[in-house]
Order: sequence, then C-alpha cells, then structure tokens
Amino acid sequence: MIDNRTLITKAGLPRIQKKIDDLRGLGRNHFSLNVDGKRIGYCYVRKNACSSFKKMFLDKSPHRADYHPDERPIDFMRQHHRMNDKDFADCDHIIFVYRDPIKRTLSMFRNKFIASTGATDIHANFMQLEGVDPAHVSFRYFIEHYMQRRFSQLDRHVLPQSVHLRRAIYTDFVDIPDLYPRMCDILGKNIGDTYFRRPVNQTSHVQHIQLNGAAELPIGDLRQLFADTGTMPDDASFLEPDLRDKIKARYFADYDVIDRAKQASRQ
Repeated sequence: MIDNRTLITKAGLPRIQKKIDDLRGLGRNHFSLNVDGKRIGYCYVRKNACSSFKKMFLDKSPHRADYHPDERPIDFMRQHHRMNDKDFADCDHIIFVYRDPIKRTLSMFRNKFIASTGATDIHANFMQLEGVDPAHVSFRYFIEHYMQRRFSQLDRHVLPQSVHLRRAIYTDFVDIPDLYPRMCDILGKNIGDTYFRRPVNQTSHVQHIQLNGAAELPIGDLRQLFADTGTMPDDASFLEPDLRDKIKARYFADYDVIDRAKQASRQ
C-alpha cells in the first residue's frame, strides 16, 4: 500500500490539488471493473503489463457488446470504465503496476524501435524533435539526445511512471516480476492464469543475445538482426555504465516512488 495524497488533499481540499494535477497532466488514466465479485481500480501505464489488463477489461466488461473490432481497447475503456475521484472509495483494490525504469526503457526500445510494433506516433515524435529517421541513430543517441528533452515534448511511452499516479491510496503496488502471483492473490488463480501468467506483448518472448557494442549500432542494423535471426541484444549489451546512469537520473522520480512502496511493504 502507498499513500500518494498530498498535504493539500489530506487537508480536505482535493479540488485544488486536482486543478494543479490536471494542469500538469497527472493521473489521467484510471479505470474500474467488477471481476468475480470484486471491484478493482487500475492505473494504466504503458509498457507495464497494460496489454494483459486491456484484455481482461474487454473480456469482463458489461459493455462488451458495444466493442468494435476496429476500436482501440484503451478508447473502449475510456468510454465505459474511466474512474472519477469518487469511484476510488468503492474499490476493493486499487492497483498500480510498476517496473524498474531501466528495464522498462529497454522493453519500450525493443518493442517500438526494433520491432516497430504500434510505433507510428513515437517515430513521428522522434523525427519531429530530432530531424532524423530513428533507423539511422543508435540506442546511445536515443538516451543522450531524445530522452534528455523535456518530458512534455516526448511521446507518452517514455513518460515517467510516477506521473500516472492519482492523489489516492493504492492498495496494491505490484512489481512486474510479481504480477502473476499478486494478481492470483487479488483476483484468484483462474483470473491470474487467464490474463497474467504469460506476457501478452509481442516482443516478450524474443530471444536476447550478447552483442558487443549494441548501444552504438544504428537501429536499422538491429532491425535487420531481428528480421534475419529473430533475436535482439540483451540488456547488458545495451547498458554501458554511463547509459545506465543517465537512465537512472532521468527517472529519479520513479525510483523515489518505488523506494517508498518497498518501504511501505516492509512496515
């Protein structure tokens, strides 16, 4: 459990805090759903098992008949399941799934820039800001240039996890490696087996190999490697020490929230 309320919220002035957060674009995507007699609230964060949750929402929604095959699941959820501030008190569980920021960055890079899955928006954003096709730059360039710009300029897939949080008490802070057992505890083994036992992401099962100098290779070469062999460089091949430090520094707010959650779980 973690309490993300501010002193303003705790003092009984949530409307003032909400106006501040709305201006900053914080905590927008929260959705609720009844699952086997329990009502859950869910904070949607890209690259954090969101595909598994979207599938569960589509399958379990009482509005399932209104879903159109050409509709994005997240748009369906926004139309039928978006939470307002009053909904939080009605939930048995409010779930926030988090991920180590370095691993999340690597997962996003592999998925959006090497496999290029659902990457139209982020590629367009990259080209607009950097003036170059991402195929011609390296992971190092991505971290040292694109990722150092103001977050307000960047695609939503690279935003810090912490900006997704609402001023609320989250009953369940779930680390990605613990997702399956934790969701079994929250919603039962049947739901856990159906939606959370295996990752849904298309690059989750790609073989990772050691490739010296991977951080310096053009993304186009990494795409060709993936096309020819079905493999991608492993974490260590990308994470030269200075790049690891740059990612940690960029996501310092996420590490602060994660540390708070871990401390709360030990109390």
